[in-house]
Amino acid sequence: MPDRIRTNTPGGPAATTSSPGTYTVRPGDTLGGIAGRNGTTVAALVEANRARYPSLATDPGRISVGWQLTLPAGGQPPRTEEPQPNRAWQPRSNDEILFLGMNKDSQHEVDQLRARGAKVTYVKDGFANDQIKVTSGGRTTAYDLSTPEGSKSFALTLGLPPQQTEQVAQVIHSAGDDARDEVAQIAQVWAKAERGEMMPSRLVLSGHNVGSGVWGDNNGRVSFDTLGDLAAAMPRAARSVEDLHLAACYSGGVHLMDKYRGMFPNVKTIWAYAGSAPGSYSGATAHESRWESATRGTRADLDREIARHTRKGENVAVWSRDHGYVDGNPPAALADVRREYEGTLPEFDRHFSGASPVTDPQSGPLRDYYNRLQRVLQHPQLPAADRSGLEARRDTTIRLIFYPTMVAPKFSEHHRDAIRSGFDSVGLPPPNFASLSRADALAKIAEFEAKVSQARPPPAAASRLLPLLTDGLRDLKRSVIPDGWV
Repeated sequence: MPDRIRTNTPGGPAATTSSPGTYTVRPGDTLGGIAGRNGTTVAALVEANRARYPSLATDPGRISVGWQLTLPAGGQPPRTEEPQPNRAWQPRSNDEILFLGMNKDSQHEVDQLRARGAKVTYVKDGFANDQIKVTSGGRTTAYDLSTPEGSKSFALTLGLPPQQTEQVAQVIHSAGDDARDEVAQIAQVWAKAERGEMMPSRLVLSGHNVGSGVWGDNNGRVSFDTLGDLAAAMPRAARSVEDLHLAACYSGGVHLMDKYRGMFPNVKTIWAYAGSAPGSYSGATAHESRWESATRGTRADLDREIARHTRKGENVAVWSRDHGYVDGNPPAALADVRREYEGTLPEFDRHFSGASPVTDPQSGPLRDYYNRLQRVLQHPQLPAADRSGLEARRDTTIRLIFYPTMVAPKFSEHHRDAIRSGFDSVGLPPPNFASLSRADALAKIAEFEAKVSQARPPPAAASRLLPLLTDGLRDLKRSVIPDGWV
């Protein structure tokens, strides 16, 4: 519900005088604005006044002219004037780090950075999917971010102006399943800058990636589009980020570097990867340690050579304000990169059909095809019209690469009951897709599809299962095979 005041008395606004420790609601007031002007939070205001005004507990966006709100202990006296709107604001540089870790192993990376003396704020998977807890005034409240109302109620705790609160709430809610809790935690940290306080100047994004965002095993995906939307909704925070590190595969390339620079207009350096990146226990901490040392202070250059002789160091790509983009490779014409990619197209077709099995997800002909596809996507001259089709092929390919080790087993486990009831309903024995080759799985799907088409009418259980099999195991669509399964 909009964070706007509701006037209950048509005869005009009530008096606006307040006694010490109280505040009288005036026309145009919002709970977030009152909290911000009085050195407290929305949650603390709600807790202090819920007994007198019970609706605050369920709908803090509605307040009424004339209400006498008790200001929580520790709050500042009400300001008689609003902050000067024309006062220039500048970000405050520091060496603190905001670390988004989408995998549980990222705790190891955070521990190593802290051991170096870095102050790290750690954003990780929440206590429950798409939920976040906020403690204020000795009371802890859990917010369900999977609903628009829950996202709005949480955003009200950030102490931001009404319109900005709405924007942040919309970004959080639209972030996607099991990513809202991480996005909300980022918003908590970034809100400091929006309120004129200091937030970390350095940002680390750690997780799996193919070029669209970072995700974790059995966790959601924080897309770069979502992060960009949050940066647009919180412009002071966006301007406060000076150094960015992406501990994520295929996060480099001129196209993505330009995207990051668009999100964070004051960024000085970016560390990413043109190919695969090391894992938390297989080299990520060595890279992050070198990056941490190189980005202390106000330097605006970053040399990728500091990763030389480290695992995956050859894949490091950097951008810096002083030297631009460097990935260690000579520039290549788009036509040449396309030609190399198109020469490997038969490999995709053979693996997609099941004719060629994936024996090693980290190497082999399908991984070579995928690397060439990523090179095309990273090329700065790739026409925008070609990008969406290639990105769809990229997302299919990464699922194909991990089909035998991750996708088929997780699909079988997640949809076990639907598989059993669907095949039983058409008189076929339920297969164990986790143990079948892709070729055999596709044959079972074709047999099942034929049975369903012959039934008049088809059984409900079979009708429910069919799109899961065709869109999921066969076509490997994200709508059925989430990022957290690869």
